[in-house]
Amino acid sequence: MTTSRALVIGLVAGEISGENLAVDLIDTIAEQTGHTPKLVGVGGDRLRERGLKSVFDASEIALIGLTSVIASLPRLMMRINQTARAMIAARPDVIILIDSPDFSHRVAKRVKKALPDVPVIKYVAPTVWAWRPERAAKMTGHIDHVLAILPFEPDIMKKLGGPPTHYVGHPLAASEDLAEIWLQREARTQYGKSETFDLLVLPGSRSGEIKALLPDFGKAVRTLHERGQRFRIHMPTLPKLVDSIKRETASWPVQPRITVAHEDKLEAFRQADAALAASGTVILELALAGVPAISCYRVDLFMRPFIPLITTWTAALPNVICDRPIVPEYLDYMIRPGMLARRIEELVEPNSLPFEVQMQGFRHARELMAVKKRPGSRAAEIILDAIANRTNGR
Repeated sequence: MTTSRALVIGLVAGEISGENLAVDLIDTIAEQTGHTPKLVGVGGDRLRERGLKSVFDASEIALIGLTSVIASLPRLMMRINQTARAMIAARPDVIILIDSPDFSHRVAKRVKKALPDVPVIKYVAPTVWAWRPERAAKMTGHIDHVLAILPFEPDIMKKLGGPPTHYVGHPLAASEDLAEIWLQREARTQYGKSETFDLLVLPGSRSGEIKALLPDFGKAVRTLHERGQRFRIHMPTLPKLVDSIKRETASWPVQPRITVAHEDKLEAFRQADAALAASGTVILELALAGVPAISCYRVDLFMRPFIPLITTWTAALPNVICDRPIVPEYLDYMIRPGMLARRIEELVEPNSLPFEVQMQGFRHARELMAVKKRPGSRAAEIILDAIANRTNGR
């Protein structure tokens, strides 16, 4: 769809992952329309390179959760009003909300009230399948369409009375790097240890996760060592976490190879016989690469009273996608280093049943997540259709 002018797009992308989605989407829209869109809203450095003059620094809303919202409510309300005013003044052709829902949905409500005919698109569905399902129906007042990155979400949104939802694909499922690793691992005739094995340890991307999980991961490593296992440890992480990880792992009987480069992470995925990881998107990443994994998570003290609000039976995305237990999970007091060590031993046993069960599940997950077009391309098509329908309806 070519256009006679550059589109004006309202945008909220506060986190790095959200900004990456936004950049791919904006670049695709530019290719399909023949014009670089004019951007208004909130985003980081990569979006600034594409012309966005962010209303304020996106780091202010990155990773906003319930605790942060309560602690910074006056400032948050000021930023909501600023962003809404900027979008209303720009009279955008479309508004795209990617992350920071506590912020972005409040912006959308204000803009929708002032500009009711402007389509509002939510790119990445909220996890209504995991907790607070009532959010789905509430979205219908200010969200016109949802672009989901998990294949089961359209049915869930329909069941809960949410806005129209389409599955456009997950960026990880479109990753050429992960696809290459998957094919390499599928071509292997035997998995697991001969004399030694390779263990991938992924304690999380936030300091709180590392403090909560790394001590028990270390005890599991020590248990494996004491049981006579011989292994290497790979630990790809972020530069800001290297020093704290080095301190936490200094006493481990097997010293991890700590890396920060993306290529080193991919190589660790290629070599790994099993992974011990913090619950999160990385579990799906491991599944799509074909690395058998164990998922662990500790709920912080503030969130414990809200546990009854969680409605999902699992936090591991491969399990949710396939609707059956594939990746074993250990939460809070069930995180026992001795159990983790023995689970790892099962997964690295050559062609073991636990390994085969996971690989079969991972194959199923890949089939369910497959799409014909990359996510940004399909998302752009739907957004441009929404703009065209709005124009034709005038």
